[in-house]
Amino acid sequence: MPPASNQPILLKILRKIPLRVLLVVPFVVQVSAAVGITGWLTLQNGQKSIRELATQLRSKASQQVAHHLEDELSISQQINQLNLEAIETGIIRRDDFDHMGKLFWKQMQLSKVGYINFANPQGEFIGIERLDNGNLLINERSHRLPGKQLHVYVANAQGDRSQHLAAKPYNPLVEAWYVDAVTAKRPLWTQIYQWDDKPEVMSISSSYPVYDHDRQLVGVLGVDIILSQFSDFLQQQRITPHSETFILERNGLLVASSSPTPPFKLVNGQAQRLPLHESPDECIQATAQYLQTQFHSWNIIQAPQQLEFEIDGKRKFLDVTPWRDQYGLDWLIVVVIPEADFMEQIHANTQTTILICLLFLALAILLGLMTSRWITHSIQKLIRASQAIADGQLDHTIEVKGFHELEVLSHSFNQMAGELNAAFMNLENRVAQRTAELAEAKELAEAANLTKSEFLASMSHELRTPLNAILGFSQVLVQDVSLTKTHRENLLAIKRNGEHLLRMINELLEVSKLGIGNAIEQLHYFDETLNVKSLAPACPTDPNVEDELGYYLIQMPDEWVHQLYEAAVKGFDQSILQLTDQIPADLALLAEVLQQWVASFCFDKVVNLVQTSAHLRLQPAQNHGADNPTSPP
Repeated sequence: MPPASNQPILLKILRKIPLRVLLVVPFVVQVSAAVGITGWLTLQNGQKSIRELATQLRSKASQQVAHHLEDELSISQQINQLNLEAIETGIIRRDDFDHMGKLFWKQMQLSKVGYINFANPQGEFIGIERLDNGNLLINERSHRLPGKQLHVYVANAQGDRSQHLAAKPYNPLVEAWYVDAVTAKRPLWTQIYQWDDKPEVMSISSSYPVYDHDRQLVGVLGVDIILSQFSDFLQQQRITPHSETFILERNGLLVASSSPTPPFKLVNGQAQRLPLHESPDECIQATAQYLQTQFHSWNIIQAPQQLEFEIDGKRKFLDVTPWRDQYGLDWLIVVVIPEADFMEQIHANTQTTILICLLFLALAILLGLMTSRWITHSIQKLIRASQAIADGQLDHTIEVKGFHELEVLSHSFNQMAGELNAAFMNLENRVAQRTAELAEAKELAEAANLTKSEFLASMSHELRTPLNAILGFSQVLVQDVSLTKTHRENLLAIKRNGEHLLRMINELLEVSKLGIGNAIEQLHYFDETLNVKSLAPACPTDPNVEDELGYYLIQMPDEWVHQLYEAAVKGFDQSILQLTDQIPADLALLAEVLQQWVASFCFDKVVNLVQTSAHLRLQPAQNHGADNPTSPP
């Protein structure tokens, strides 16, 4: 490493700069420059893009509103035509209000109109009304009902009258929907009017006069459209967050709008429709003033108009589209879109903008690669050092120069490697020592098991001699003819169980000859008359239980485990039982199994358990990368 005085000045400066600052600052400068230039170029071309998009959206919005008007208003004409044909063909009679009301009720179920009705020159009336909650009412005024009043009934699910709600004065012959159709003598749309009983409801009615074969008036059919339905549609069809759409008549009165404010005001309980310039919505007011300035009269607008104007310095795009139908409606559809709504959506760039962005991107990538290569050169040294430590080369050291953070990191690596090396050397010495101890313990346990087997063989031989005498005497006595039946049966039982015990001793002798690790295949029960049963060997245990006992034994003190091991090797059952009294209550399973093994003289099981726990104690050290794991001591 050259002396510090000979190092480049830039390197000396960089050694004092944090790594995060060195990485972030160049990229921030580059991105800021690119964004600034891109934004400037985007603003140059933004106006043209905005106008093109605004033109498309305005036209699309006007077309959607026009299609909706055609669809909704044509339903009223279709219902009137169907009802007119039903009356002319005799499907329903003009005086059968029950049948006619049922037909109207079914038509209301299939459409969204507000009212379907019929009135004759005698003042009789039948109509189905839709409430705000969607329920339907049956309204009737006829000679069969008391008084010349309109009787209101609740319609049930079958369209029948279920409850009489009210009776109120009403004369259909003076209503606009009736008078206009009789005067015109043809199907038409009435003027927009309010309901007598609900002044806040503004509607327009499609009226059809009905004549008999002599061209005499016999009644008028009507279908009402609630104008608030159009306002709801316009509110749902906002094309931008702050756009406004409204419909007005040629007289300048509002029909519907996307504004939450209603297109009328209540004066002394009466609804008065608002002229466009009196609307509480500022956008609608400003639009009305601009259109009045441009055209002076609403009747002048006979073709679609696309205009631009400003409100408080903010540009608005305006579209005015005339809409007419064959039954006399002549409305204007107005769409207003603020320019500000498009600014967030304009992301198209010209070819010059794209080339400049690519140029700055290439420069940023080049600078980033140079910077990252400079930094990663030192980091690669640390990576190689960490891999060497992971491979077991704990004496490996590293020296990194150039950045303060990397120098500190390399020093930490060297310190960690030294500590790990010392720890693993100590661990290997301890593992070797414990392995030797366990090997010696295993030899002692095997010798103890061999002594036990020899003892069992000797004891079984000593037991057969007196047992053979018992069997011989029982055979002689059972032949005595002077014995009673009861005595004879008892002697036979003694003989059978003695023979069975002799077989068990012979089997035990065979097992002792086989050596450690073999099990008796089966043990038989004594004769039921003596109620003596053989006991199954207590030594065998589930392997999962032995693993759990090993983890329990780890939790006991090392001195206690050493005492348990010495007692098992020497076969001191009393010492083991005394040690089990020191086991905590939460390790009761360990105490219970040790007591069973001692009772069955299974000291080899105890020794094996100690060896298993020794392996478990060494297991964490082996997982940290010991090169040659040794057997547990």
